[in-house]
Amino acid sequence: MPRDRMARVQVSDEVWATYRASLGATPVSVALGKLVRREVGRAARRSASDADGARLPLEDAPQLSDELASLIARLERATGLSRVPSIERGPLSESEPDWRDGLY
Repeated sequence: MPRDRMARVQVSDEVWATYRASLGATPVSVALGKLVRREVGRAARRSASDADGARLPLEDAPQLSDELASLIARLERATGLSRVPSIERGPLSESEPDWRDGLY
């Protein structure tokens, strides 16, 4: 059974208040736990050198992809721009190769 760990976070009061407000109803302990798991996963992916180690990035890819897609959508809405190619849109210009060509 996992044991709870306590940690101190060294950030300014302003940064901490902004972070807490961004969490909404999510408890800080849950959010920090996700952050720690993400960082551990990132370190494991960077150091993976064998076939079994390559499994880690593959397992994490769907969640990371979802997070990135969410971030892109928010940034596009905030800026009113839509510069990142999507499966629906394809290439941004006629001269740009279609990045989907190698996926199928």
